[in-house]
Amino acid sequence: MTFRVLDLRTENVVGLLGTEVLRPRLSWRIEGDLVSRNLLPGEGRGPAASAIEDGAPSQVRRDWAPAFAGEQVRGYRQVAYRIRAARSALGLNGNQLLWDSNVVESDASLDIAYGGPPLAAMQRIWWAVEVRGADGETVQSEPAWFEAGLLAPADWRGDWIEAEDEAAAADRAAGLAWIWSETALDPRLHAFRLDFDAPEGLERAEILLAGKDHLRGVWVNGEAAPLDRHFDWDTYLPFWGTLAPYAGDVRSGRNSICALVEADTNGFFPVDGGAFAALVRLHRADGSVERIVSGPAWRLMPDPPQGWTDPGFDASGWQMPVASGAQVHNDPRPAEPAMLLRTSFTPRGEVTTARLYATALGAYEARINGRPVSGAVLAPEVSVAHDHVLYQVYDVTALVGAGENVLGAIVADGYYAGAFGWRVERYGFGPAPRRFRAQLRLDYADGSSEWIATGPEWRIATSEILSSEIYDGEVVDARLARPGWDAPGFDAAGWSPVKQGEAPNTRLIAQTSPLIERTGRRQPVSVREPVPGRFVFDFGQNFSGWARIRASGPAGTTITARYAELLNPDGTADLANLRLARATDRFTLAGTGDERLKPRFTYHGFRYFELEGYPGAPTLDDVEGVIVHSACRETGSMTFADAPLLQRIWENALWSQRSNFFAVPTDCPQRDERMGWTGDIQVFLDAAAFNMEVDPFIRRFLLEVRAAQRPDGGYPIVAPQPLSFPDVVTAGWSEAGIILSWQLWQRYGDTAVIDENWDAMQGWMAFVARDNPDHVWRSGRGLDLGDWLSVDAVKPDDETTPRVLCATAYWAWCAELMAQMAETTGRDAEAVRYRGVRAAIGDAFAAEFLAADGICGNGSQTSQILSLFMGLVPEDRRAAAAQVLAAEIRGRGMKLSTGFLGTPYLLDVLADAGLWEEVSGLLLQTGYPSWGYMPAQGATTMWERWNGNTGDLSMNSYNHYAFGAVVGFFYRRLAGIAPAAPGFRRIAVRPIWLPAVGRVSARFESPMGRIATATEGDAAGLTRLTLSIPANTVADVELPARDWLESGVPLQPDLRVGDCVRFELGSGDYDFSIST
Repeated sequence: MTFRVLDLRTENVVGLLGTEVLRPRLSWRIEGDLVSRNLLPGEGRGPAASAIEDGAPSQVRRDWAPAFAGEQVRGYRQVAYRIRAARSALGLNGNQLLWDSNVVESDASLDIAYGGPPLAAMQRIWWAVEVRGADGETVQSEPAWFEAGLLAPADWRGDWIEAEDEAAAADRAAGLAWIWSETALDPRLHAFRLDFDAPEGLERAEILLAGKDHLRGVWVNGEAAPLDRHFDWDTYLPFWGTLAPYAGDVRSGRNSICALVEADTNGFFPVDGGAFAALVRLHRADGSVERIVSGPAWRLMPDPPQGWTDPGFDASGWQMPVASGAQVHNDPRPAEPAMLLRTSFTPRGEVTTARLYATALGAYEARINGRPVSGAVLAPEVSVAHDHVLYQVYDVTALVGAGENVLGAIVADGYYAGAFGWRVERYGFGPAPRRFRAQLRLDYADGSSEWIATGPEWRIATSEILSSEIYDGEVVDARLARPGWDAPGFDAAGWSPVKQGEAPNTRLIAQTSPLIERTGRRQPVSVREPVPGRFVFDFGQNFSGWARIRASGPAGTTITARYAELLNPDGTADLANLRLARATDRFTLAGTGDERLKPRFTYHGFRYFELEGYPGAPTLDDVEGVIVHSACRETGSMTFADAPLLQRIWENALWSQRSNFFAVPTDCPQRDERMGWTGDIQVFLDAAAFNMEVDPFIRRFLLEVRAAQRPDGGYPIVAPQPLSFPDVVTAGWSEAGIILSWQLWQRYGDTAVIDENWDAMQGWMAFVARDNPDHVWRSGRGLDLGDWLSVDAVKPDDETTPRVLCATAYWAWCAELMAQMAETTGRDAEAVRYRGVRAAIGDAFAAEFLAADGICGNGSQTSQILSLFMGLVPEDRRAAAAQVLAAEIRGRGMKLSTGFLGTPYLLDVLADAGLWEEVSGLLLQTGYPSWGYMPAQGATTMWERWNGNTGDLSMNSYNHYAFGAVVGFFYRRLAGIAPAAPGFRRIAVRPIWLPAVGRVSARFESPMGRIATATEGDAAGLTRLTLSIPANTVADVELPARDWLESGVPLQPDLRVGDCVRFELGSGDYDFSIST
């Protein structure tokens, strides 16, 4: 039997490119050769991922199988390691090592700090590890590498260059301002009036207006001006973050434009006052354009008199507006066309390596010689842009050739410039214009280097993409395409020189987390024509991405493509639950024959896809779904051989995770939101970290959380968020900064995440403690969402469980997690302090919320769950408290009533109390409310609400992973795979056998290697467990107290505890069965 050292990682990434960590953490796995074994399809990427890459629907094994097949050597332990690092792979075997750890007597293979000299910018380090087992055998790994990014501002050579067309530049130069009266919170209706002279030769006028918080009416020359319906706003008026077009008859000579604006005086978020913005474009016949913007030319009057909209009304005595005091920071001008940027270069010699470093204020797709430099979508991804913007590093060696080369980029709105957030704010993260920055490093065979960087020699032109918005979709006119623009030989003489852009006051940070990529394809399962000319495709699965269309028709033919999760009663696409997101792509054909149409700088969440204006009748072969999300490696698989309902729930949660792991962990992929809600991911990460490898992805999200943290220590509820997003906290959401850090440490053995977040976590704990000296969190709870979307809530945030109880429970739990993290990182004084904080909160909680009969708070399910799960119920009352919960569940007909905060821990609390009837009943329930209700209603992803198919359409997302947190219970308790020590160096194998659920098998690619379990049983209990434990780990196996055989041989337990027996096992494959 031989072993291999493999999967060498730096900061938990294979081939880490662009790191800015000067002393990164190293890790590796040890794997033995097996006689044979069952593999996850795609070798660890998960069954559904493997299938979708082949363009087929999810294929999940439904048959039960043992956890292993074959024989693996048992009990392998690493006892020592030696790491060597050098500037080249060959240097690892020579005398020019950068670092030699020498032999370290240790079984550690995770979280090993690089001990060589701190990295220099763009430096590549090669490293290898040799390990020695307990039997004295040594094994050498293959070389691995990591490479530094740009570590200081001086490492950047490229200029920022602007990426806007002449019209957008002129709009910006006109100087639009947000205006209001001197009192920002003035609740009176504000009338704004502009009287102006339109020039002779006027051909047309565009009137673009926005009113915060509500634009109550618009009049042009005394006539009510309707919203321009070309934009399909049939149900909702646009929020104020983007100017909306209004239709009005403007003529040469004297004209008036009037608008009535109302500011909110109360609302879901704190109110901050009113504002108004306007852009009027007057187009002359000679092609020139005059612009009038909101500013001194306008007049305003609160509570205006009768007749104020009449053409002849005299408003000269009204107030002159001032800059609004509301929290408005965005530039609301309309969407801009994507721009093409290019330069050409000729390498001066043989290129050995080439690296491209690129970013944008907007979104970009970089290209070299007609080919994209990567599969990245919507780069750079959303970030807290006033603090940092991400840049990407690409290995483009294979794309650079001899002779003329072309480096180009398409730059569109993306997250930075596009309409984003609930208020649909353009430029909500920072000021216009869009900008691009890049530099290409060419390393030559003679040892020299050369840079090709953005600068004045670059050229710019418009593209065929007329607009691209995250929410609204993309508008493309293929007739305007410039074939070959990004390849050698193209004549760009007619292109304009670029303008140098202003450098933003922010940091540039390399992205080393998974990029957003196209991860698979999916064919529609049906197509129908419910009304003439509108063809609706059903993909059979809700997912994130877009559809690719094949069409052939006359030039100028426009195809409208709509994306939806639901259908109207007449069978057409129902976009009502998307709120302000239009989720519509429009393509105008070039008339060149067989055309392939797809968007580039948007994405949608959908199951149904509707085509209108298609030339002819499309077939299933003319449309293809493209699955897009952050490309996190899939690591988990589950099979419920006897419970197809649970199989479907697991699959639905996985699909929701795929759809919402999109740059950051988002709430939903389809409506006008798609933001990184912290509460959603903190309850779901337990499940997510089984399904996928999430350490780099979540660490990147925690960077955004830290960047959005308030100076007083308050953590955000959304990150990143537009600048005008209310800066509020709330219990159960804001604690994500602590809970996510703790979870990553537990799952990946990663203490770097603790160090990165320690100061921010301490800031949060101090924030809560500051105004709550009696250790009950009464003050400073901010938005205070509570047990969001609980069953009994009429409004989403109704107080069905005391919010003060929820908040105080989370405070106590975070104190416990802080103590644990302090202990493991050597912060001994802090550990002692947080133990004391936890004890004080526990005492105060018991006095405030616990009754002698076991009732916690108001006795709601979530009151009982949080109190029990977070260890706040004294041991002598835990059984009574669990019975209160069980009785509440039974009283509802074996149904839950929990919301976002109670649901994740419900089954664990019941299982800890041995309430198996309630666990089984809730798992297999298909009536409302339940997990099973969703698939029973045809759902293919998790819903935002338990009753997502009814009620308030504005809160009905059909792809929302939070309630999928139950999947963590599936892996940990039903399959029996849980970390007993950080990083799964020690594994807790304690499967629960539920006869009503039946056989369960699971496989998980842990940081230490593959863990697999499979269970069998009968009405009396568990009868068989097969188990595979990776090398260099120990498993604590707990089984019912019966006479157990292992591989047919009687096995004596190491310990008996109550009605259970425990075994301590080293690595290997095991087959437990009861003796008959």
